[in-house]
Amino acid sequence: MADVNTNNEEKTPLNEAAVEPDLDTKAQFVNGGKELEPHVAIECGSGDDVSFTGLGKEELMQYADDPFWKRVRLILLIVFWAGWIAMLVAAIVIIVLAPRCPYRPDQKWYDKEVVYEILTESFQDTSPKLEGVQKEGDRIGDIDGIASRLSYLKEDVGSKALYINSMYESDDNEHMAVVNHKSLDSVLGTMGDFDQLRKTTKKMEMRLIMDFIPNHTGKKHEWFVKSRKKDGKYTDYYVWAPCDPKAGTYQNNWMSVKGNRSWTYDDTRKECYLHQLESDKPDLNLWNADVKQELEGILRFWLDKGVDGFHVLNAEYLYEDQSLGDEILISGKAGTAYDDFEHNQTMNHPENLKLLTAWKSVLESYNTKPGREKALIVTAKDDLNTTMMYFDAGATIVRVTPLSDSGASLAERIETKLKDSNAKRIGWMYSNKDSSRLASIANPEQVKALLTLQATLPGVPFNYYGNEIGMTDHPTFGEPQKYRTPMQWNSEGTGFSKHSKKWLDQNPNYENVNVETENAIGDDYTTLKVYGRLSKLREKESFQWGLMKVFRDGDLLMFTRKAEGFPGYLVAINLGSKRVTESFHGATGIPKNVKVVFHTHKDDNTAINLSDNSYILEANHAIVLEYE
Repeated sequence: MADVNTNNEEKTPLNEAAVEPDLDTKAQFVNGGKELEPHVAIECGSGDDVSFTGLGKEELMQYADDPFWKRVRLILLIVFWAGWIAMLVAAIVIIVLAPRCPYRPDQKWYDKEVVYEILTESFQDTSPKLEGVQKEGDRIGDIDGIASRLSYLKEDVGSKALYINSMYESDDNEHMAVVNHKSLDSVLGTMGDFDQLRKTTKKMEMRLIMDFIPNHTGKKHEWFVKSRKKDGKYTDYYVWAPCDPKAGTYQNNWMSVKGNRSWTYDDTRKECYLHQLESDKPDLNLWNADVKQELEGILRFWLDKGVDGFHVLNAEYLYEDQSLGDEILISGKAGTAYDDFEHNQTMNHPENLKLLTAWKSVLESYNTKPGREKALIVTAKDDLNTTMMYFDAGATIVRVTPLSDSGASLAERIETKLKDSNAKRIGWMYSNKDSSRLASIANPEQVKALLTLQATLPGVPFNYYGNEIGMTDHPTFGEPQKYRTPMQWNSEGTGFSKHSKKWLDQNPNYENVNVETENAIGDDYTTLKVYGRLSKLREKESFQWGLMKVFRDGDLLMFTRKAEGFPGYLVAINLGSKRVTESFHGATGIPKNVKVVFHTHKDDNTAINLSDNSYILEANHAIVLEYE
């Protein structure tokens, strides 16, 4: 008997084939009496009831033509494009009106750092004092001594670049008559000490610059020993010429920079060798390709040890004219002194520049990634043309003094130099181991003012050790010892060495002029503390790469430094003996509203309006004004 439902309709068993429609044939489902394609939707209700419904093409298309949906689509399209255009306009407005990031040049370490110049033997002695025993090197500064003072250099002085004068194994006390360019004087320390110093400076993110001495060697150098014997390739490593001292006949009229003839007879070779400096420093023959290769090898040796730069000593004397002809005698001169001649044969030869370019290429080969740039540094005489030629040859920094010989007053002399030198990386130096200290060049009262000048000029400050505390030349020593006295660390005179007897006596004024006293609490305007603040001030963008404009009103020297997009600064230095009253706005054209951000002698961090007030600046004082 068949199952019957309540509607008296026969139910088809679910397991019969009729449950699934045959899609290969056109299926017909009841939906308002219309025939539909087999695109079906399953509606699930309660129980086992299942029915199929679907929409035909005509039903779908009726919505597309419906006016209501047309309006909806149009509104959505308008909203979309209006929103897109609004975002585009907003982006353009932001780009145009938003403040732009100021230009920042790609500065290398030698663009930013203050360089501290050290004479190792006079900086810090670390050799222990042993009863009854005196070690080699006792009483003399050493490499470990430099390492022990790195915190002072970086934190108190603000120098992260060290320039260490020659430490090479040499046949003289000045380490200039070099015996071995790849070895250190044992009195100053070992190669292991040097490697540890470089490791420590790298960890502290400090740079290390060394002297490079390519003009000459000492007479005990292996090269010279072999050259005087005409031993193989070494025969022409130096400049030799026939001469007869007994008869007074020489190759030419050349004179040594240090006095007397620049030719000295050698008994072994029976010829004269050239020395533009002292007779214990024979000149190398740089026309010889083997010599140039040897010098390149020396550079690579120290570069492989991580040295960051080299100061090329005596770069002006490297080449001599191959003809060895006479130099031009200046009219009215006797011809018995170096300054009696125009040095057209022996000084600033064009080949010097080519050699500097070649050495710069060697340094650049070690510039393998940012932060590893190497610096080639030379010192120029008071000659702008030579300075620019060194730059053209590839020198990274050319050192000059900011003090010119041209000008009636100190302010005028400096103005002359600044107007001639507003370009590239000038290394501003006042003194070194062969010249008077800053406090002896000028009035000691002017030291802080002149340190302000050095720190705020475009370029790189080079500070000779002790200038930051106002050390002076020794009052009784002769040259060059008076420039090289030990660093004055404390008022007892024991800071440099534990030994009572030093290699060179300290300046008697160490009791008052020393680091300990100048760091003591009570005076915020000691030379050392002012120097430290200047190093911080120099980190400002306008002092790093801003343009300079120079002004002068009598003894008042003024210059502005301004980098686009950053605050500008006016540096004003009174180099006269009387106070001055100045409206800096009228004199330089800077804005009227300024703020005093630095003073060499007192607290004066005030905002002033230059249209209402003139500023009173005492003699030997300096200020820095900030403006927008």
